[in-house]
Amino acid sequence: MAKVILEVQTRGLNQYHRLETFPVSVGRGLDNDVILSDPAVSPYHLRLEQGEGDALFLHNLSQENGTSMNGHVVGLQPVRLPVPSRLVLGNRRINVLAADTPVAATNLLKFSGFFSALSNPVWATLLVVLTALGLFAESYMSTFLAKGVWYYLSDVLLNMAVLFAFALVLSGVTWLVSHRWTLVSAVSITALLALLKSVFAVVGVSIAYFVSSSAPSDFLLAFYNLVFVALMLYLYQRWASYLRPLPAIGLALLLSSPLLVLEGLDWLDQVVMQGEFSNEPVYDQTLSSFNLHAAPTVSLENYMQQASDALPSQVEE
Repeated sequence: MAKVILEVQTRGLNQYHRLETFPVSVGRGLDNDVILSDPAVSPYHLRLEQGEGDALFLHNLSQENGTSMNGHVVGLQPVRLPVPSRLVLGNRRINVLAADTPVAATNLLKFSGFFSALSNPVWATLLVVLTALGLFAESYMSTFLAKGVWYYLSDVLLNMAVLFAFALVLSGVTWLVSHRWTLVSAVSITALLALLKSVFAVVGVSIAYFVSSSAPSDFLLAFYNLVFVALMLYLYQRWASYLRPLPAIGLALLLSSPLLVLEGLDWLDQVVMQGEFSNEPVYDQTLSSFNLHAAPTVSLENYMQQASDALPSQVEE
């Protein structure tokens, strides 16, 4: 007696049906042995029969969307069904497997480690508070004129709303691929990315001031947008959704694609405006109480001489 397994591929967790007695009818009708609720599947789509020597035969009954086996369209005449095989019924994919087919290794639940801490509500709350404080400080430091508290809070609330919206999208994507809600860990990873962006900005500005060039700051920002965010989302999907490497890479690139597009547009603007006039000087104007520079500063006399040579008609002696 042939014992085969029908693996019905669905979003998230697949469905499995053990077939031990034949014939077996498959379709959308409720009186079938295997019921598929896909609207593209016919009410009575196909029938599996057993022949001599435990040989299996497939009889296609659908005249609407039909059936394909291993990439070949099946006609109305019964055909031999090898095991394993892949069937396509309308939009639904079905694998015909032997009962002794080995399964993938068990995913070990990680109850400790960095990403496991992100699922802790306490750590999530702490990261959100630190991110809000960092955004408040960044808004305060980037404002040249003194403003009221509500001016800075409005900017912080807007950024926090975007943060929670992205966390909700990330949690929804995780539910689609794993059927598990991970809202707490999604909020944690999103807040962590926002907090680390502020850290990257502070480090980049400090290095830029030290070397008197904006290149380090631009490099760190590009690295954050192009590589770091995608890498963190890849590791998060590997941990939260137990995705394999290739699907996790694709999902991470999809989620980080807005940053990739913005970085590409910014690079294109820099290329276009490279030879154009700009009201921003090429040197770094960031102030620091430490006054640390890798190169000696230019004296006032040399600076005025350079300015006179560059703009002789606009510099008054």
